[in-house]
Amino acid sequence: MHAPSPDLLARLTDTLRDNTDRLIELRRYLHTHPELSQHEFETTAHMVARVEELGFETFVRPEGTGFYADLTPANFDPTLHPTVAIRSDIDALPIEELNDIPYTSQNPGVMHACGHDVHMATVFGSGLSLRELKDQLPGRLRLIFQHAEETVPGGATEMVDFGAIDHVDAILGLHCDPERPIGEIGVRPGPFTASFDLFEIHIEGKGGHGARPHQCTDPIFVATQVANALYQLPAHNFDARIPAVITLGTFQAGIAANVIPETASLSGSIRTISPEHRDQLDDLLRRTIGGICLAHGASYELKLIRGAPAIHNDAYITSVIADVATDILGDNGAQHIPLPSMGGEDFSVYCERIPGAMFRLGTGAQAPRNFLHSPHFNIDERAINVGASILARAALRLLHEKAIEKKTDRMVQPL
Repeated sequence: MHAPSPDLLARLTDTLRDNTDRLIELRRYLHTHPELSQHEFETTAHMVARVEELGFETFVRPEGTGFYADLTPANFDPTLHPTVAIRSDIDALPIEELNDIPYTSQNPGVMHACGHDVHMATVFGSGLSLRELKDQLPGRLRLIFQHAEETVPGGATEMVDFGAIDHVDAILGLHCDPERPIGEIGVRPGPFTASFDLFEIHIEGKGGHGARPHQCTDPIFVATQVANALYQLPAHNFDARIPAVITLGTFQAGIAANVIPETASLSGSIRTISPEHRDQLDDLLRRTIGGICLAHGASYELKLIRGAPAIHNDAYITSVIADVATDILGDNGAQHIPLPSMGGEDFSVYCERIPGAMFRLGTGAQAPRNFLHSPHFNIDERAINVGASILARAALRLLHEKAIEKKTDRMVQPL
C-alpha cells in the first residue's frame, strides 16, 4: 500500500470540476425542498436515489429518515480492510426564508439556514469523485446522511444504533462557516464544539392577592433568585479557564398584574467543553434550585434533557485535513481555530466512539455575510467543490493509511 498517487488526486480534481454544475444543481434542489428534523422523508428518498446512481449500496432506517451508503471494492473484508465514513446532516430549520433567489424554499416556514443542503452536496460530491476510483480503493467508503441534527437529542445516536459506524475506522465531517472566506477552512484538534443540554424548571408556590404577599409564596420572586443563581453557577463551580455557558431562554408566570400566581417556569441551555463539568450538572442544578426553593417555601420540578456531547477532534485526522487543504488551497488555506465554538453539533456522538474530525468550510459570499440560522443565510457556491475535494482526498489518504495499519497489525500478531 502507498499514499494516493498524483494521478489519482488529479482524477478526483477533474471529476469534481466536470461535475460542478451537477453539484450546484443538487444543492439548489435541496435548498428549495427543506424538511424539518425527523420529517426528512423526501430528502432521504432523493439522496438515496442520487447515491444509488453512483453505484453505492444504501441502508435506510426503517423510519424512512436518514441512511448510509457504501462503496465497496471487490474482495472487501471488514476484518482485513478499513472503512472511512463521511457524514452529512440533512434536516432544515423552522425559519421563514427571506432571500430573493430563484431557488428559495418552497416549504413555508422551513429553510436550510444552517447549510445542511451544502453539506449534502459536498458529501455527495466526495462520493461522486471517489466512485471513479472504486477499483483502486484499499478499503470501503461510507457516506452517512444523518437526520435530525437540529433536535435534542439529535439523530446521530439513532444512526449509531442503526449500525452507521459499525466497522468504521475513521469519520470525517464539515460545517459551513459564512464568517470564513471562500478558499479557506478552519481546523482545530481537540475541543471543537461544546456539549449542549437543555433544562426546564417548574416552580410551585402559593398564589394570592398582589396586596398581600405575606400570605403567599411568590413563585416569580423565587424564580428570579433561581435565575440569578444559575447565571452565577459556572463561575463559582467550574474551573474558570474552561468555558461554560448557561443561558435562560424562557421565563413564564402569571396572567394578571395584581395577582401573585401559583407557578413560574424557566427553561434554557447549558454548554461546556468539559465532560467532567457536564457530569456535575444534574447535582449542581438540584442543589442550587432546591436550596433556594427550600429557603422560600416553594417546591420545584427539574427536567434535564441531554443533547450532544462536545466534539473532540482527533489530532491526527485533523492534521490530515489540514495537509490536504493546504495542497488544494495553498499555504493559507487551512487556518487554526484558536478557541472552540460554544455551539452544539451531534457529530460528537460519532467521535466518542471512533476517531473523527470536523472542519469549518469557508462559504462567505460577498458582503453582507449573513450568519448561520439567519433567514438571509446563503453561500458562495464555489465552496461546494472545495469541501468535496477536501473530504475526498482526506478519505482517500485515510483509507490508504488505515490499510497499512491493518496489514501491519496482522503481520505482528502472535502465533
